[in-house]
Amino acid sequence: MPWTKLKNIILLILALANLFLLTMVVSQELQDRQAREQTWQGAVRFLTQQGVQVEERVIPQTMELSPQTVRRDLEGERAAALALLGGEVSMEALGGEVYRYYNDSGSIQFHSYGAFSAQLEPAAFPVEGSPAQAAQAALSDIGFQGELLEEKEGALVFRQTWAGAPLFNQEVTVTCSEEGLTGLENGHRLVGEPREDPSRRTISVSTALVSFLNGVSALGDVCSRMDAIQPGYAVTPALSGGMTLTPVWRVTTDTGAYQLDTVTGQVTRLE
Repeated sequence: MPWTKLKNIILLILALANLFLLTMVVSQELQDRQAREQTWQGAVRFLTQQGVQVEERVIPQTMELSPQTVRRDLEGERAAALALLGGEVSMEALGGEVYRYYNDSGSIQFHSYGAFSAQLEPAAFPVEGSPAQAAQAALSDIGFQGELLEEKEGALVFRQTWAGAPLFNQEVTVTCSEEGLTGLENGHRLVGEPREDPSRRTISVSTALVSFLNGVSALGDVCSRMDAIQPGYAVTPALSGGMTLTPVWRVTTDTGAYQLDTVTGQVTRLE
């Protein structure tokens, strides 16, 4: 048999094999999607059967967020201080893994568990545009990407976000005067770059809904309507150092707001 003809036969066999594999993959994906849809619809029916009103758009289709871990990045903290204060900075170890960086523009100190604060010279941080814009620019210098929660006379409160998801307990208050920004107070931020944690996995959406109703009942509460579900992260210091990011739902109901841990299924009442 001529080599050209044999080569064409081999290429045809390979093309058919690839087509078969692609068909198998697509078929499996469609089956998985159908199974998830059926499970999700079952969860909606379960809520209705339990007397809880909820619009379908409120309930997430899937668990998009995964558990993360963070190790402290001391070099990153120095780089953040340089970016914020400008020029060279001096470093002072205050003990207890607390480090302070300073120069003529002000000072900033970082703790191992994510707390931070800063004292700023207003002349070095003039407010150009709105105070919110100036505050966001300063926070961006230290790697704090966030959303404005509250603005009042002389102070703005921001909550940190990571990859578009809110970090519910990571906030900072930026203080300012007519001359410029004056400080960062009561701050909590990520101490490094999050990495996926393969040792922990989230529960399914349907399991989360059942866990939520059981958890609310265990708290002695009763809800008849779910108004909103906001996925995000709860950040806690890790025993081995660094931090853990746990995916959670912030659930707003007719009787109050709750937080659902989507790894353990635990429910806590939000004040």
